[in-house]
Amino acid sequence: MNGTHIIQATTGGFIPELIIDGEDIIKAGFVARAVFKIEPYRDGLVITLVSNEGEIERLLLEVDAHPHIGVDWVRDNGELYLAGNWLTQCGLTGQPLAISIIPGKVVIQLQQGNMLA
Repeated sequence: MNGTHIIQATTGGFIPELIIDGEDIIKAGFVARAVFKIEPYRDGLVITLVSNEGEIERLLLEVDAHPHIGVDWVRDNGELYLAGNWLTQCGLTGQPLAISIIPGKVVIQLQQGNMLA
């Protein structure tokens, strides 16, 4: 797995970005255009694949009612891309991250024991 934490300049300043790609993410089902759900989880984020149209429709309704849940899709080049508030609100910027990948799910948390002062 290749997880990278990048800070990139935009017209509004700096926004944190996280790009996850590679063989492990593909094996877990996160292929180009796959839809996924984003939600806070234990001082981090959990990313879960959404596999059928009915689930996608339910998720879109849920997102409208609950701002702490999001939906996105894997980029055409196979990258799982997260940016901005998802990372800052969960405290996932400026620290080493632990990224766990299992079939249909990615968990992103701060790496324990390596907190920067």
